[in-house]
Amino acid sequence: MNKRAAYSLHMEDVSPALASLKNSRIAMPGVSSRHSKIVTIAAVHSHIAILPTKTKPKKLLFYGSDGKTYTYLFKGLEDLHLDERIMQLLQIANTMLQSQGSRDVYRAHYYSVIPLGPRSGLISWVDSVTPLFGLYKRWQQREACAVASATVLRTGQAAPAVMRPSELFYAKLTPRLKELGVSVDNRKEWPLATLRQVLQELMAETPSQLLAKELWCQSVNAGGWWKTSRTYSHSVAVMSVIGYIIGLGDRHLDNVLVNLSSGEVVHIDYNVCFEKGRTLRVPEKVPFRMTPNIQAALGVTSVEVSLRFPLFFPEETAQKTVI
Repeated sequence: MNKRAAYSLHMEDVSPALASLKNSRIAMPGVSSRHSKIVTIAAVHSHIAILPTKTKPKKLLFYGSDGKTYTYLFKGLEDLHLDERIMQLLQIANTMLQSQGSRDVYRAHYYSVIPLGPRSGLISWVDSVTPLFGLYKRWQQREACAVASATVLRTGQAAPAVMRPSELFYAKLTPRLKELGVSVDNRKEWPLATLRQVLQELMAETPSQLLAKELWCQSVNAGGWWKTSRTYSHSVAVMSVIGYIIGLGDRHLDNVLVNLSSGEVVHIDYNVCFEKGRTLRVPEKVPFRMTPNIQAALGVTSVEVSLRFPLFFPEETAQKTVI
């Protein structure tokens, strides 16, 4: 694509065979048959959207024989067999949690993963979810608009562009390293105290209630917010435990999604598993992600009641003990 502005393709240019496919007998990938009726691919949408990430995955739309539209993410240059096995593990975990009398309170959200070979595959698109990074970007844009308006009124000049998280990090880190005579290129020489100071400053500049406010604003009333918060707490607890057990890494803000209407947390991209993150150039040492925004959305009791207590006791016992 040579980094062209329009991140889209036409199916006729990519695969004329798929573009002309009509009323096929091919089963819809990852869709379980109900009442012995198999959903087949009736047609393929002509538009292909390219997501602006590292591997440039493609968003595809299939029309089913049942009249519904099925969305998939086609990923190349990646083996999805591990993701497929992890999805099976999540289904087993849900079965185990239900057998303990949790009444489907605790569950891990899973989706269909269909490997097409050792270097490509399809992933079912998860609807109605928002990446945590999207919440952060929206806050950044709101702040930038406010600063831009104030700057134009005061000086008549345009405000600077919104900086990416990595740019904010290095903008604070580089001057401190120069004062200490440490090279920016050599990560092994970065003092731990300096890194901790930069982290604390970045955390102080970023509000910790971004996710909590989004869950509140998406709720119709106080009862709906309470239900959403409980679902969110249970979902965070289950995925934190499962992530710790399987050694899940690479939990950046684009790989952690949340359904703002239900509160359910959805993790994607399970390629970095089994403590593989510890072998990266910058080793990942945390067992799971528990940042201020994730923790603040748990409520006033934070992890003490929202995570630790209800995860190990049935819901009825927890209610009686609290009362």
